Amino acid sequence: MPFTLSHAAAVLPAVRRTGRARGPLVASALVLGSFAPDTFYFADAVVSGVMGYGTFTHSLPGVLTADAALTAALVACWLLLREPLIALLPAGWRGRVHAFVRGEHWRGRRLLPLALWFYLSAVAGSLTHVVWDSFTHLDRWGTQLLPDLGEPLAFGLPLYSYLQYGSSAVAAVALVWFTATALRRLPPAPAPASVPVLTRAEVRGALALVTVCVAAGVTMRVVRFFTFFDRIDSPLDIIPTVCFGAGGGLAVALLLYGALVRLRHRHRHRRDHDQDQDQDSNGHDGRDARTPVPTA
Repeated sequence: MPFTLSHAAAVLPAVRRTGRARGPLVASALVLGSFAPDTFYFADAVVSGVMGYGTFTHSLPGVLTADAALTAALVACWLLLREPLIALLPAGWRGRVHAFVRGEHWRGRRLLPLALWFYLSAVAGSLTHVVWDSFTHLDRWGTQLLPDLGEPLAFGLPLYSYLQYGSSAVAAVALVWFTATALRRLPPAPAPASVPVLTRAEVRGALALVTVCVAAGVTMRVVRFFTFFDRIDSPLDIIPTVCFGAGGGLAVALLLYGALVRLRHRHRHRRDHDQDQDQDSNGHDGRDARTPVPTA
């Protein structure tokens, strides 16, 4: 799939518009599990040579092992990034979006059953990815099972290429529709204190960081592309390279941004807490509460 995010559309039937999964499933594991098999394709923009591991992550043994572990790592990254990303939204949207992506509170669930359902959710999400790719990519078991998918159509492109890009676009529209309708159903609410308030300089810095990292990721992947191929026969040849390069650069930028915002927000929270304690010890008005010396 040229657009890995589109894979999340396959797990939408298992996710409610409240942001929670149906039954005991775990929504974050379902969604991020549907991305997990492509992780090494994006990582190759930063660490050259790891793309080869994508063959294993797109196999059944990989779904049951590596993809589940990658899903757990992606969920950890998501928990780091969630509030910092919401902080970039307009103030009126932050509370509603946070309520949607916050999902279920895990603290009320027992650890072992939660871990089991997390694993099963991750496997289910990754399995939808692998099955989908199998019918939209060359030399996969799906295209081998249905050889007619390889028949050339307009512009000499095989049917599976049209399925690959067409299903990506349809799935992206489905994700936008699902998200928009889910947010419309939620009542307006203030953002919780866990969502940091950014200055304009911090927002501009975040956008600059994303721009630089995405440009660097795309450049690295395109340069590497031309070390193996001397020309582009079709725009479809370069689109996956650009997407994976941009995605890898974006991932680096967001992780840096999320870590910096978390650290800065924690420092501000600690400073405000210390100031509150000083005010409590000196009086509610924050001034020295000792008895003044008479001046005659």
